[in-house]
Amino acid sequence: MKKQTILWISLIAGGGDFCTGLVLIAAPDRALALMGVPTIREPMWIQYIGVFVACVGFSYIAGLFSWWRSGSQMRLRAAWELTILFRGAVGCFVGTEVLRGGLQPGWSMVVAIDWFWAAVQTVLICGRFFEQP
Repeated sequence: MKKQTILWISLIAGGGDFCTGLVLIAAPDRALALMGVPTIREPMWIQYIGVFVACVGFSYIAGLFSWWRSGSQMRLRAAWELTILFRGAVGCFVGTEVLRGGLQPGWSMVVAIDWFWAAVQTVLICGRFFEQP
């Protein structure tokens, strides 16, 4: 059960970020429209964010691949630990900017998703989910 939970969370959280990043890179105006956010004059900045988001997502996939090849969850756990930090920081920044009026309210979706996954991963790591039975 623990291994399946770790696998599915990694696939959903990581795959979601990876795909979102690719959409931000390939179709930034469409991605913003899906969020209910007006397009910007310089879509290159959204594409830049997309590269970061895709890389965060890929870190889960790389950790899963390492686990599959070696049988060790160490790299996947490291990816989770790092993405907790990334997601928390992004959530704080974006949330602050939404509250200040610097970003449209549609960006609150980023805060909710990042904080949700950071909380889930924190609870499972602190609950020793990665430790072998």
